Amino acid sequence: MKKLWLKIGLSFFILFFIVMVIVGFFSGELMKSVYLNMKENQLQDDAQILLTTTKLEDIDLDQNADKIQADLKPLEDKIGARITVIDQSGYVVADTKEDPHSLGSHMDRPEVKEVLEQGRDVGIATRKSSTLGYSMLYVAVPITHSGMTDGVLRISISLESVEKAVNQLWLSLSLIFGLALVFIGFISAVIARRITRPVNEIIDVSMDLANNRYYSRITGKTSGELQDLSVSVNQLAQSLEKQMQEIELNQQRLSGIVQNLVSGVMLIDQKKFIVMVNPMMEKIIGEKGLTGKAYYEVLKSFALAQLVDQCLEQKVFQQEEITIYFPRELILDASVSPILSKTGNITGVIVLLHDITEIRRLENVRSEFVANVSHELKTPVTALKGFAETLLDGAMYDEALLKKFLTIIKEESDRLHRLIMDILELSRIEQKHVSMNLEQVDVEDVIITTMDTVRLVALEKEIQLVSPKLVSPIIIQAERDRLQQILINLISNAIVYTPQNGKVSVGITENQANDTIAITVTDNGIGIPAKDIDRIFERFYRVDRARSRHSGGTGLGLSIVKHIVESCGGQIKVESIEGSGTTFTVILPK
Repeated sequence: MKKLWLKIGLSFFILFFIVMVIVGFFSGELMKSVYLNMKENQLQDDAQILLTTTKLEDIDLDQNADKIQADLKPLEDKIGARITVIDQSGYVVADTKEDPHSLGSHMDRPEVKEVLEQGRDVGIATRKSSTLGYSMLYVAVPITHSGMTDGVLRISISLESVEKAVNQLWLSLSLIFGLALVFIGFISAVIARRITRPVNEIIDVSMDLANNRYYSRITGKTSGELQDLSVSVNQLAQSLEKQMQEIELNQQRLSGIVQNLVSGVMLIDQKKFIVMVNPMMEKIIGEKGLTGKAYYEVLKSFALAQLVDQCLEQKVFQQEEITIYFPRELILDASVSPILSKTGNITGVIVLLHDITEIRRLENVRSEFVANVSHELKTPVTALKGFAETLLDGAMYDEALLKKFLTIIKEESDRLHRLIMDILELSRIEQKHVSMNLEQVDVEDVIITTMDTVRLVALEKEIQLVSPKLVSPIIIQAERDRLQQILINLISNAIVYTPQNGKVSVGITENQANDTIAITVTDNGIGIPAKDIDRIFERFYRVDRARSRHSGGTGLGLSIVKHIVESCGGQIKVESIEGSGTTFTVILPK
């Protein structure tokens, strides 16, 4: 495709060429006509001069033919033309080129007719001479005698010289026009380039804008309408750049929001293909690279796929709680919203999946917790109420029975107090309302102090307590009371579930690689069944409910231990073989 400047320049050049050809043609013809008129006038003047100099009007033409022939012959070279004298009857009297007697009558010649027959003052004609064989210009004037036309004096010249002069004229005109065309072509190209340069720049900037290069601007100097157009294009580019920056910023914000949503997001087009998903959706589905696939190939839940189908068909919002079992069992709050065009046609749907598995689990835990608390509180409250009523009914007058019942009431009150305090303690730990006052703590010293606290209980069951033997002290950053609370619960549990003459050992190991310590509490007691190991840290969960209640436990000790350990940035593990014993391992950072 030719460039714009070339098209404009070529158009200018063709226009000038046509104009110059037309002007040249008419100029040449005009100059040729002027030149012929000049020759005609010259020949006419020459004829009048000859009439005067030769005194042809004063003599008889036929009787003085020889004298006229002799007088005219030398004049041919002087005026550079052929001279012919013709009498009134049309016969040649004298001629400077041919023998007059051989020429015959010239009455049929146009220039002669105009003078002799039409009576004009001059007769002019151009034709090919029958005697000379080439084109001639003839000018004839009358020879008068006593007011009457007595003959014709005709002067003729060859048109060959005229044609040469005209050809020379055409050659000069062609040369001048050729040079003019070259100059005009150069000027046209310069003007076209000057005109089209800003247009090309505007086109280039427009193409840049179409190719998302919104920073492009028109910098060339222009004037008139092109300047207005350049300013408009630059304003358009600036506006587009600003709008695209805002769109890009909004897209980044939207993408950041979608990518970091805790809910799974999936965009499906009207052809039922997935257009976009976020990482949470891929995590819920358990598969990556979902874009471009049909949603019914990806969604493994029939209920969820049916929900999307209903939204596509009915074009209304759909919401339902759905349980999926692949890749893992989850409870999802599924919301499917249609995307409608201005005409009401559906262009796609947005699927939002919110994992409420933990919420439902916590609701169940809360329900169980309320039920367990109610149950645990009911036992001591019932005992207190029953013994108090018995005493009021008259048993208080029996001193031995009064003392026994009051002892039971005190024990149940203590148990109720421990239960309430454990519940409050667990609530504070879970809500992170317990501040940690870190200090340098000697772990071995805390373990020995804790063992001294529970030693009397161990002695009652004749249980051996084995403390760690360290070569050098192990110091960690922790809160001494919290560490002692962990150990009291674990060691007390070990004593409770270890039979008579058993053994409870506490050990410490240090891991220099990850800068942690591990405290182990090991017993050779009844152990924990494999089916119960995963649940022993749940609140109020008991492997042996009857024995636990008889031992005075609240069922919250291990839950408290787990929350304290995790709040310290550690973790707790358990290994147990039913009938052989249990080992609790607490890993804490130094």
